[in-house]
Amino acid sequence: MVGLAAIAELFGGNAGIEELESFYPIRRDCLADIPKTRFRPRVGKTLSARRWHAAFSEDGHLDIEKVLRRIQRGGIHPSIKGFVWEFLLGCFDPNSTFDDRNQLREQRRERYAMWKTECQNMVPVIGSGKYITRPIITDDGQPIEGEDCHVTSAVSDKKVAHWMLFLHQIGMYGV
Repeated sequence: MVGLAAIAELFGGNAGIEELESFYPIRRDCLADIPKTRFRPRVGKTLSARRWHAAFSEDGHLDIEKVLRRIQRGGIHPSIKGFVWEFLLGCFDPNSTFDDRNQLREQRRERYAMWKTECQNMVPVIGSGKYITRPIITDDGQPIEGEDCHVTSAVSDKKVAHWMLFLHQIGMYGV
């Protein structure tokens, strides 16, 4: 594998690249397919974990302007991308507190568990680790029998039928 350091040298310079190499290794056979980008991570400009934590007040309010300026100048360090994107995508309000976010996370986990259970009740293969590779119901909602997936009854709800018709196309498997 060729890493970002080799790519940076191709584009002139390797400032800030070394630490990112472990997060984004690039296979040698893909090196020619890398699109050119104007973005260059710069030493001291990337939003680091330390600066990310410093952007929060004591009760958990995020100084989003400060964070956005830092991201604009140097991007986000890969170790914190998931946390930062929760705010950038609007999953959390920057004015929320740590407790508010923890509560919201817990509510979302409970809702996900509830939805997953509902899905497993409708299609028992969900959660089993097996891929759904073909339709499990017909266009009119009648179950298609097979050894890998059993739908217990006809589906009358249009939303559920639509979901079941496309499970195999999205590669749905046991989560």
